[in-house]
Amino acid sequence: MSPIGFDVHLPTHGRYGYKDIVEVSIAADRFGFYNLWIGDHFYLPRRFYEGTGGDPSRPDKLDAWTLLSALACYTERIRLGPRVSPLPFYNPGRLAKMVATVDIISGGRVNFGIGAGWFRREAISYGIGWDSHEERISRMIEALEVILRLWTTDGSVTYRGRYHSIVKAPFWPKPLQKPHPPVWFGGSSDRIVEAAVKYGVGILPTSNLSIDKFRDLARRVSEASMGRRIHLAPSFTYPDGLGGKPSEWGSRIEEYIEAGADTIIIDFSMTNVPPEKAISMMKQFSETIFPEYTSI
Repeated sequence: MSPIGFDVHLPTHGRYGYKDIVEVSIAADRFGFYNLWIGDHFYLPRRFYEGTGGDPSRPDKLDAWTLLSALACYTERIRLGPRVSPLPFYNPGRLAKMVATVDIISGGRVNFGIGAGWFRREAISYGIGWDSHEERISRMIEALEVILRLWTTDGSVTYRGRYHSIVKAPFWPKPLQKPHPPVWFGGSSDRIVEAAVKYGVGILPTSNLSIDKFRDLARRVSEASMGRRIHLAPSFTYPDGLGGKPSEWGSRIEEYIEAGADTIIIDFSMTNVPPEKAISMMKQFSETIFPEYTSI
């Protein structure tokens, strides 16, 4: 068995202000967590604020890529990315420039987590068209193709698609990571599996996915990938999804690792965990769980 990676997903809303996020991110970096993830939204459904100690009448949310650029300056080793950026919400050329810039600032530590969007009210509130899941997936894939061409083509890029067109577009500087920052896909549908196998390195299913649904995802990925390695990163909210103590953590993640997970995400974004408690928990997790898996 390969070593298991352990990640953290931090809230960027509710009780977590900018300075709190920086403090917890520095701690995650210091403790040895591999990836740091944050959400990419204008705002979230009411339940996220009720569950995290926020104010549902003032649904705050910090911008993901601006925040990631700042975290890149405060951290040294941990990789950084969104879980996930909804590509139908973006102009692909502008997002390509943003991600490449953060990759340069971070010294090549960006993960490009992408999705098709799932919060309909958010899109409508901000004047973004909302289509069927199939249509949003198509928009996501076309936007990704534009971004990948801009990142990897030496000369100017022309692309004429159904949703996006660019003409003789130069793109410099390129991201530091070659051929480009790794692409992770949020979700678990068959279309997401297909996209991950064709374009990506990993899949980020929703938090607290049941073991039966995770096993089904692992099976579908195995059948579609034809031996190509696709990382599977189930996520567990703390404490309700993961458990409150080390004995529960180990038993909870073990069955997912046996089912094919090679990355485990601790998700603080949906529960009311103060920053100081998150730091304390991460320290204990790194001391008790890491030794069991990181040296396999």
